[in-house]
Amino acid sequence: MYNQENRSKRIWHFGFLAAVIVISLSIKIINEGALPYWLDEGYTAWFAKLSFHEIWFWLPEVEAHPPLYYSLVKLWGMIEADETGLWHRSLSIFISFLLVVSSYFSTRITATYLNREGDNAALFNSILICFSPVLVWYSIEARPYILLFFAYSLAIFGLISILLNNDGGTKKGWMIFVIGVLLTNWSHHLGGIFTAVLFSSLTVHWALQLKFRKDFFYRLLFCFIIVLALSVPLIIQIVRQLVYWEASNWVAEPTITSFIQIMRRIFGFGYADKLIDTAFGPSAIIHTGRLALGLATAILSFALILHGLYKIIQLKAISLASFFLLSCFSVPVVSFLISIMGPNIFLERTLLPGLIPYFMLLSIAIEFIGRRFLRNAIKIFYVVVLALGLTAILRAGEKEPWDEIMAGLAEQTQKNDLVLMMPNDLYLPSSLYVSDPELAARIKSFPAEYPATEYSDFYPDGFPAVPGVRAEDAQVIRDLIVDKDRVFLVTRQYDLFDPDDVTRETLSEHFTSVGEEAWGNIYIERFDRN
Repeated sequence: MYNQENRSKRIWHFGFLAAVIVISLSIKIINEGALPYWLDEGYTAWFAKLSFHEIWFWLPEVEAHPPLYYSLVKLWGMIEADETGLWHRSLSIFISFLLVVSSYFSTRITATYLNREGDNAALFNSILICFSPVLVWYSIEARPYILLFFAYSLAIFGLISILLNNDGGTKKGWMIFVIGVLLTNWSHHLGGIFTAVLFSSLTVHWALQLKFRKDFFYRLLFCFIIVLALSVPLIIQIVRQLVYWEASNWVAEPTITSFIQIMRRIFGFGYADKLIDTAFGPSAIIHTGRLALGLATAILSFALILHGLYKIIQLKAISLASFFLLSCFSVPVVSFLISIMGPNIFLERTLLPGLIPYFMLLSIAIEFIGRRFLRNAIKIFYVVVLALGLTAILRAGEKEPWDEIMAGLAEQTQKNDLVLMMPNDLYLPSSLYVSDPELAARIKSFPAEYPATEYSDFYPDGFPAVPGVRAEDAQVIRDLIVDKDRVFLVTRQYDLFDPDDVTRETLSEHFTSVGEEAWGNIYIERFDRN
């Protein structure tokens, strides 16, 4: 009787888990093609056309992300054999499935070790991973962030396997850990921050719970040497690119206020309520409700995290508590300090992998609550928050509508017109939506075609292939507009790339601005010849 009942529970559990994954994947697949590619995804599409040799030996000189993701995209395209040119996002969806699997097992074995209901904690963690608006967003974007999330999750799975093994970890656990850490490093140039957290957690475990056992130290040192040796090429790339990033003013330096807001958005489920106003209407009631929902969710989440940490410490699982403290709280502080003392970084994108251990801890913390009714009520509340947030982000999430932009230009431009794109990398996403060769012939990148690696040393966004406009570039414009009837100036971050307004001043010598259209952060200004 007991075995039959247990079997029924397992069937229900895995059936529910399968339903969660299928629904999540369906949402991603449906919305994969609904949103046009934007600038950064244009980079991915362009890089995927390079050879593997170029991706590994030339691309790191001009691109801020390691070459691993672009190699996987190219390989994925060869497997899919899709000639449409817009297949890159399906790789992100597949990786998001792997993220769910690795996070599920990490949460399950951790909760079971802590004498909690492992199936329930793992199932709820899967719901958080599958339907968190920000994770869904990056799951349908052709960029390396979802690969970073999965790599970090895989490394955590290896780490948990080591921490929970009294003999210092199995060979399988150490192997998974090393593979996960290497993938984390090679997924993003800031992956080393998460690697440092993982090795620090193992060091704490060695010192506090294993009392400086020599065999564990040798394993840890051996793994560290392997990871360091295989990451040396990546370290060299990062050092070279720091020169460009330090001279860039692309990313604003964070303040204490902005840092607190970022933390609230990430760890307070702020991404779930971020676009509710935009998606459901800017009325006072909706705005007030959104703020109240965000505040309530943040307070509840923080209280649960503290409760979970307290219970873990009570059980004397000091190594686990140290890992959660380091992964959830030290990474934001370290990232903030890097931006203050060194080159500025995108804190929000960098801190998002912290959601993986955060969701683990949150799912386990709920299982420490004694009353079943209260546990279920909290889970239902989070599901409602996630549903609202996911609906809002899919309805109102902004990407650059290059399909509409290029369709509009195709209708407006004539034979003797010029479409001038500044900066030059705007050509990358726009070219994905140009099928007319005559329109393609009218498009010119300014001040030089991408990648303009030898053209200039003025790189406002830190990329040596995307130069800004200098005074001497005025002659380039004059040569391009000779005998043209009209000029359509397509710009993004105009003040950043042309701080001296060289482009408009040069055009005004022979043309008059007659109107401007805005497509989010993309602007199209039309100039007619005087």
